[in-house]
Amino acid sequence: MLDQTRQAATDWAAALTPADIQTPAFVYNADAVNARITALKAALGTDVIISFKASNQLDLLLRLEPDNYDGIEIASRGELHMIAGKTGPNVFINTPALNDPLVRAGISAGATFIVDTPEHLDMIARLKGKREINPVTLRLSNKIIAKICPDAPTLRDDQFGMDLDQARAAIEKARGLGLKINGLHLYAGPHTFRKAARFVVAAMTHAVREIEDALGHDLEVLNLGGGLEENWPELGHDFDSYRALLTELPGRCRLIHEFGRAIFADCGVFAVRVQQVKTVMGQPYAICDGGMAQAFLLAQTENMMRRYRVPRVLNRDVAPLPDGASTIICGSTCSRDDVIGKVAGAVEAGDVLIFDNCGAYTRTYSMNNFLQLGGADTYVV
Repeated sequence: MLDQTRQAATDWAAALTPADIQTPAFVYNADAVNARITALKAALGTDVIISFKASNQLDLLLRLEPDNYDGIEIASRGELHMIAGKTGPNVFINTPALNDPLVRAGISAGATFIVDTPEHLDMIARLKGKREINPVTLRLSNKIIAKICPDAPTLRDDQFGMDLDQARAAIEKARGLGLKINGLHLYAGPHTFRKAARFVVAAMTHAVREIEDALGHDLEVLNLGGGLEENWPELGHDFDSYRALLTELPGRCRLIHEFGRAIFADCGVFAVRVQQVKTVMGQPYAICDGGMAQAFLLAQTENMMRRYRVPRVLNRDVAPLPDGASTIICGSTCSRDDVIGKVAGAVEAGDVLIFDNCGAYTRTYSMNNFLQLGGADTYVV
């Protein structure tokens, strides 16, 4: 299954031709996304929900097999509007920035709230009126992992979730407000699966006992987050052992993992067209029609050490440059930071450059109002 997943994530992109693409553009493949979700469900043995913020493309979502994924996580009213028509308890609203408009929209959509703080319960109770709402899930802070498991690895500090005392306070508040709680959410953070997954399970097992004691009834839903890498099929994770660990959790509970980059990254590419090539003091530069304005993460401005991506030239072999020189790939802004890649060879005006593994966050985490350059076109194939 993992070999098939790797193949599905690469074959489709190799079949593109320059005439297919109006650049700059993001190109996604729905079959590759479906294959990734299927492989994740087989590897983990649990439900898998989509983190919509990673690739909030309605056209792509509508082309996915609806029975292949088990829900959608959204974090804003804008995302909820984008998935209009997808309603019900398998739409999960998960954000520390919950506000009145999002709560109203979420209640109307019949969504499930993942509560980040006890105060969110006051907001939900105030706005629900006489309407019935789904039982809520309490989000626990990843800080509880180290507290429960002293040998757990250090995780990046973040602002999400509650400690166990705050969760108990949330239970008391929910009881007073007449709101039901039926789930827990615990996420170690991005790229943490290899080092932290077993500690997440151990911490969740401990938390379930404490929270059920405080609730006085059984939980029904346990969301273990995600944390798998973009290229997880290639990394040799021991999923057999992980599935065995999951049996420590109550068998009556619905187990959920949520993923963005692990689903979408290999299933989308960013394409730019070379406008001109110039050489300054022996260094070749390719100036393209897209760059950091449409794919900000490629410029790596937030990284201490920049290791630029190596795009491929679509449908053409690249001739080497003297002394093994590389062509620096630049975007269309007037920023010195608008360097998005390097090619070990000569490129030409008119070449289409393909940046693989751009299906997750690359489009959504961008700044296309700069110079009013606008966003990239999107295609789903």
